[in-house]
Amino acid sequence: MQGLSGKIMLAAVGMILLRGLRSGNAYGAFLRGAKRGMDAAIQLLPALCAMMLMLSLMEASGLTALLSRLMGPVTRCLNLPEETASLLILRPLTGSGSLAAMKDIFARCGVDSRAGKAASVLMGSSETIFYTMTVYLAATDLRRLPWALPVSLVSYLAGAWVCGMVV
Repeated sequence: MQGLSGKIMLAAVGMILLRGLRSGNAYGAFLRGAKRGMDAAIQLLPALCAMMLMLSLMEASGLTALLSRLMGPVTRCLNLPEETASLLILRPLTGSGSLAAMKDIFARCGVDSRAGKAASVLMGSSETIFYTMTVYLAATDLRRLPWALPVSLVSYLAGAWVCGMVV
């Protein structure tokens, strides 16, 4: 199987190079694309800095721990172990914070425990909603929140509920 995937990747790169050569100015197209990428990165920096500051303040102030304790009824309603409360809070906000929460669950409960399995499923089946929305909204200059946010949050909770029912 590994040989097949390598051949597919080589074929894809070859097709991209042939397409670039056929267009005539592959290097110029690359430079234009790189410039647009750099411009987008510069536009995203203020929003990303604000989000990282907010997450750091939440953790340093103890708000994350308080919210985890208050999430007991929600985790019971979703049929999830109480140990997953911090992950349930952090996953829509931050990838690195939710990885740290999952590592903590693994250390306290074990990877084969119900909490460890639920944490793994929550991590694998969800996205950092607010981070992703921050990046995409900043890149597109949208100022009003679209319906994507409530739909994303409802789908996140639905996935967490299914996780609680299955694990």
